[in-house]
Amino acid sequence: MRKNIMPVSFLFLVLLSLFLTVSIASADPVDDLLDYYVSRFNVEKGLITVDRQPDDTGLFSDVYMKLDGLMVEGLRIDTVEVRMKGVQFNEPSQWKSGNVECKSAISVQAVAEIFEKDINNAIASKTFGDNGNEWHDLALVIKPSGLSGKGYYNAKVGFLDLDILIEITSGLRIVKGKELWLKDPQVKINRLDLPDYVTKQALSKIQPLVSLNDFPLPLTLHKVELKQGSAVLSSRNLPKPLTEGQTYTK
Repeated sequence: MRKNIMPVSFLFLVLLSLFLTVSIASADPVDDLLDYYVSRFNVEKGLITVDRQPDDTGLFSDVYMKLDGLMVEGLRIDTVEVRMKGVQFNEPSQWKSGNVECKSAISVQAVAEIFEKDINNAIASKTFGDNGNEWHDLALVIKPSGLSGKGYYNAKVGFLDLDILIEITSGLRIVKGKELWLKDPQVKINRLDLPDYVTKQALSKIQPLVSLNDFPLPLTLHKVELKQGSAVLSSRNLPKPLTEGQTYTK
């Protein structure tokens, strides 16, 4: 009696097919979503909690996300917390490849804390100004009472090339829901004969101090609280962690 022996190559293909099927079926889109944010912003620590998995269109009913030590446009942000309800992303099948788009949300609550030292590191790493009108050696100090700082502004006034010491005391305010600006700045300069437009031009070069316009979530910030050495930007209501659901960490 002749026995049917399955070729080894065919058996291998069958097992490989089963393995790939199981791998695809067990893929977790929420894990892919967190991977995207951790990778894009070089996050030191990431967490996301969802009350349930998204539907096929990328719709979540409730999401809480916390990202620690993320980089946005050369600025380190110590922490960002976001709670979103009724949030619509693109299709989950696209997330693993890095194609993630947050299209809309019914409600978003957010808070971000930025340290004075990280703002100064970002300032030191880039040039503020153009056409020869530039800041250098600019450093800011944040206290509960307000912001202070000083730096040198190289200004071209007529035929003169001046290096002007400028000292600033100011509050901070939110503009356009995502930008941190100086509020009612008071300025002292080491040259009293300069025209006003030079001071205004110098201040315009460092505005905004912080921008979250490129952060790909529908954040709308309303308040800024100054602490010793940091600024806390937040929505009207602070986000609270989800106490139930599935949590992912990186």
